Amino acid sequence: MLFLLVAQLTTVTAEYAATAMGALFVLSAGVFWAGQRIRERPGLLHLCLFIVVPLSALTFFKYLLPTLAWSGLLPQIAVPMGISYYTFKHIHYLIECSRGNFKDARFTEYLSYIYFFPMFTAGPIERFSSFVTQARGIALSWRGISEGLERIVFGLIKKFLVADLVLIPLLPPIEMIQGGAPDLGWSQVLLASFLRFLITYFDFSGYTDMVLGTGRFFGIRLMENFNFPLLRSNLAEFWRAWHISLSSWARDYIYFPILGRYRTPSLALLATMCTIGCWHSPAPGWAFWGLHHGTGLILLSFWHRAVQRNATMATLRSTVPWRIGSTLVTWWYISIGYALTFDAHAIGTSFGLYAKLLTFGLAS
Repeated sequence: MLFLLVAQLTTVTAEYAATAMGALFVLSAGVFWAGQRIRERPGLLHLCLFIVVPLSALTFFKYLLPTLAWSGLLPQIAVPMGISYYTFKHIHYLIECSRGNFKDARFTEYLSYIYFFPMFTAGPIERFSSFVTQARGIALSWRGISEGLERIVFGLIKKFLVADLVLIPLLPPIEMIQGGAPDLGWSQVLLASFLRFLITYFDFSGYTDMVLGTGRFFGIRLMENFNFPLLRSNLAEFWRAWHISLSSWARDYIYFPILGRYRTPSLALLATMCTIGCWHSPAPGWAFWGLHHGTGLILLSFWHRAVQRNATMATLRSTVPWRIGSTLVTWWYISIGYALTFDAHAIGTSFGLYAKLLTFGLAS
């Protein structure tokens, strides 16, 4: 039934939904079996071969089919909801099994972890160890239900009141923005990008609040996905507080392995952020969005090293005015990245908007 919620403009039959659910069950069973085999015969080759299976399903449904549909080669085809999230959970499980973890995991527990409906469609990307530890000792309580209801109310306010009723009506028509921008001033494009940033936050964090609240009904405390990211004064702090389940997943399974192998933090940052960008969408604009954030994090690391050698600057950074100013700069940098996503398939239009913001309107 979950697969009846699919891509827009698509009509899905019950047969298709049943087939998709069956395929997901087979994939989950295969991943669980693969985890057992990897623990018995650990090795990078086995791990890569097994990871290819869920990764291929993600690539086919989320990247290949939409790209062919956008190119006009195929009609719009239904994409299973949540495929990015449970694919990353599959990969997390396989990697941890290759490290010798989850030896006592049971298949029913793994299915509960993958199918747990509150987080099925849009996360968070919970870790298996945390989920199964709680699932084995579930204790339902009125306090948990009360906390869950409170969290759901907060989520409803963020999603439907702030995002849908207040912010979205302020956003200029998307056609006007995609039309490019010669007719839009720098301040108008910046406002649209900043609104896009705010809408994304209140929409997604509101949904996450509802998910976490629903999880509390069942005695499961899912991981937090946002920790007041709008109050962070630099890009590194922002990413430690924004979409935490995804950024921490990328840190553990992309950044650290690349850093350990090549000893090049800049390469690891670019690879990590480009992966996060491509995870959002196959459109080229999102890859450049990731590159934008990776570049920002690299420049920030250079800045921090330079400041550490200057006692005056180090003192200045601890003042309230500095933190307020750096928070506003962080908002600006994040906002201009969203200019790349208004028409993520049209690189020319996206770069036109991006260049306008980056040069404060000098490049039009």
